[in-house]
Amino acid sequence: MTSHHYLDRLKYIHCEPFCEQRGINGMSTLSEDPDIVKFIYWDNLTYAPPGSREPEEWDPRLGARLYESYLDHCVEAERLGYAGLSVPEHFGPSSLSPHPNIILAALAAKTTRARIISGVNLALLHNPLHLAEQFAMIDVLSGGRLEVGLGRRGDRAAFEHAADLIDGALNQIDHPVAKADLTPSAAAFLQDIETAKVTVWPRPVQQRVPLWVAAETDESLATAARRGWDVFTGLNLDPSAGGMSKVSVDEMVARLHRYIEIGRENGHKLSMDNTAASCFTVIADTDREAAEIVRDGFVSHIEAASGYLARMAGAVPGNSPLESLAKEGGTGVQGVFEAPAESYLRNPFALVGSVETVKAKLDALVTAGFRRFVLFCGGVGTAHEIGWQSATAMAHDVAPELFAAAKAGLAEVAA
Repeated sequence: MTSHHYLDRLKYIHCEPFCEQRGINGMSTLSEDPDIVKFIYWDNLTYAPPGSREPEEWDPRLGARLYESYLDHCVEAERLGYAGLSVPEHFGPSSLSPHPNIILAALAAKTTRARIISGVNLALLHNPLHLAEQFAMIDVLSGGRLEVGLGRRGDRAAFEHAADLIDGALNQIDHPVAKADLTPSAAAFLQDIETAKVTVWPRPVQQRVPLWVAAETDESLATAARRGWDVFTGLNLDPSAGGMSKVSVDEMVARLHRYIEIGRENGHKLSMDNTAASCFTVIADTDREAAEIVRDGFVSHIEAASGYLARMAGAVPGNSPLESLAKEGGTGVQGVFEAPAESYLRNPFALVGSVETVKAKLDALVTAGFRRFVLFCGGVGTAHEIGWQSATAMAHDVAPELFAAAKAGLAEVAA
């Protein structure tokens, strides 16, 4: 084929059908549409059965079914009116999501309207510029529906620097990057110059890909506000504190109002729509049944994680460090075992209980000003199918009017 014929063929490879299908030109971000309460479906991808933690017992068929089921449920969640779909970066047998961007790419192909959120990537465990490239690919694959979520594990200043690199390289052309932040192969192209101009390729569809960070302290919220970042907050289901929240709803709202104020002082138009309450969500026939599901999930997660870490540390298979961890102060392990199941019901940020209980908790949070909710339906250690039952109960039984409004908003955007 000559180059001339090749160029003729390119005339037929046009983006309009793709753009129309994916709604590129009118896609609404999570922080937009202030009149709509939006929900994000989040699942831990917990490998089941809970006892299958030894690598010798790994069943690839169960793993494949878990991935397939999650993707199918995300398609259904979009139909129900969930505005966003999310998956964490977790390690070991308690979650099959060590590299969530692979799942996000699959979600980009399987869904058409809902936002796709990394919830969250641990920036310091990766090369930030490589993460930015992955995010750009997912944004293009999804037609401009990606929202980046980053979480801190490790030094605060190092995390903020990594997040700045990802934000800058993803959302700017020729973003200045110090030679020390480049990979050795990239740095080799620089001789006497200490700063490179980095442009992520492919370029994202969105002019600016939204960036969310997990934040709840005054310091972390102020950092996000100064940069104009959105925030996931309110994840106050603290097993080591008996299942109770670290701060009250009123205290958290006051912190968020200060976040909004600092953001506006720095030229950013922030509101409560730029914040999302992260809520463990379990709905059952009775309050006690729901609370026990949460507690059992935490215990299962810790047992699985401790065995995984023990193997990494060279322990004899079958020997778990759980007992010694429980005796150590500050680990929170003992608190998980000692916390009564009912304590999770008293946590205002935990949407845990019967339909009536969860309705009352959700109403209280909406009344307090929260408009965006990350629903940890498949919470840490909770079996995927149990989590999905809670996700559908939220849409059908707890808040059908809110989901109907969100669904109508999504349909209007897609049109």
